[in-house]
Amino acid sequence: MIRALFRRLLVFRTILFLVAAPVLAQDREVAVLVLADDGALDAPAVHAIRNIAAAELRKRGVAVSQDRRSEGVRPIDQDLATLVSELGARRLFALRVGGRLGQKIPLSLEELSPATLSPIYAASLTAANIDECDVITARLVQAVVERRSVESTAEMRTVTAAESKPFAKKPGERFWFLGLPVPLFAANQGTPVGFTLGYGYEAENFRVNATVGGYGRGNADVGFLMLEAFWIPLQGELSPYFGGGVGYMGAGNHTGMGGSLEVGLEAFRLHGVRVLAGLQAMVPFFDATHPEYSYNYDPATGQTTQITTMTTGRTFFPAAFLRLAF
Repeated sequence: MIRALFRRLLVFRTILFLVAAPVLAQDREVAVLVLADDGALDAPAVHAIRNIAAAELRKRGVAVSQDRRSEGVRPIDQDLATLVSELGARRLFALRVGGRLGQKIPLSLEELSPATLSPIYAASLTAANIDECDVITARLVQAVVERRSVESTAEMRTVTAAESKPFAKKPGERFWFLGLPVPLFAANQGTPVGFTLGYGYEAENFRVNATVGGYGRGNADVGFLMLEAFWIPLQGELSPYFGGGVGYMGAGNHTGMGGSLEVGLEAFRLHGVRVLAGLQAMVPFFDATHPEYSYNYDPATGQTTQITTMTTGRTFFPAAFLRLAF
């Protein structure tokens, strides 16, 4: 009886799938991708560029037609509009490979109206050589499908040679870090002071550095030498980052090992000079309890009595900061 019930369940599920499949297929965005110009490049290179564009479109939910009539170089004319209508496509994309400018290869992608063939959205970039065409093609598809400027699609691994030139950008770089921390803890008196100096290496998604410095207010302060590591999730111009480190620390008249926690925002990542802002906390791993002495004078006897009070030191030292990396 259980087997019979299981078979009926499988049959019912199969029927539901067969009924739903045509409906789901109708909801997908069917598109035609044509090559409007090949720029007189070698046929295998042009074919590879078109395949990259088709794969990127599919990755973004656009079902590209595989009809052989859409392959090869197709002029943007009425015959193309008729083909799009016959295939039932709702979107039309035209990829153009411009003629070589020395080693440079101009590329552009347009979305056209299937009915009127008029442009809806377009993006273009120039590859420094044939090896950059795959990265640029992916960015063109992203820009057109998401209706963004192609410049805004640049990331650490996809910035072109032409774009990186004014920024002197490299995927991995060494930096000096100058920081101005501002203590966020209250103290009896005093103006907040602080300064840090660091040196490190930053790649696409991480940074490691050594930092020396300190900050404080009044009679509460901390000095440190830290080895730190940070995770940087985004590769564009702006990214948050998270991390911390361990090192040697002095606080409350004591010294010993300590740790740091930090969260912040890094700007101008595609440039040679960057700005970092955020919050950090220095955490001593030792007991910072220390004695404080006061004296009581008795005029009647002329004697002075020392009074010792054990004061508990801070368990962490929070601060906001602004850093310049160059």
